[in-house]
Amino acid sequence: KLAADVALIGFPNVGKSTLISRVSAARPKVADYPFTTLVPHLGVVRVGERAGRPGEAAEFVMADVPGLIEGAAQGRGLGHEFLRHVERARVLCVLLDLSDAAPEPPARQLAVLLGELEAYLPDLVDRPRVVVGSKCDVAAMATPVADADVDVEISSTRGDNLPALLGRLAV
Repeated sequence: KLAADVALIGFPNVGKSTLISRVSAARPKVADYPFTTLVPHLGVVRVGERAGRPGEAAEFVMADVPGLIEGAAQGRGLGHEFLRHVERARVLCVLLDLSDAAPEPPARQLAVLLGELEAYLPDLVDRPRVVVGSKCDVAAMATPVADADVDVEISSTRGDNLPALLGRLAV
């Protein structure tokens, strides 16, 4: 089990590896096909200031966990092997794909991911979490994110809203 402060959770190809490579020195393989990430990657993230504490820098460890699919809690897609790395994280960063190529609407992605976490270990859904709309640079204009309670929309490739996300994760 990895010991990370923040675990990136999401379907395959949602942008978890791109995000961690953008905000840390971690260099996971990034490609446009499912299950590019087969083992978790850790990255140390440094944020200029901790929220509510001016002048105090924040640092935390982020884990890029391989993509979860429906049935992961029952072991589908190596689900148990992937989910065990989430157990120690203090914050869950749930990424939802906002692009036209998303396998499901954002609200359905969130429901599936939270359902898998709860089925694996019920305490996981009570952990602090930040819900992130990923790939906002290629999102369909009519993407219904309101139903998914998205906290922040980002583009890891362009860097949109990454400081705001990191500020929330560093609290």
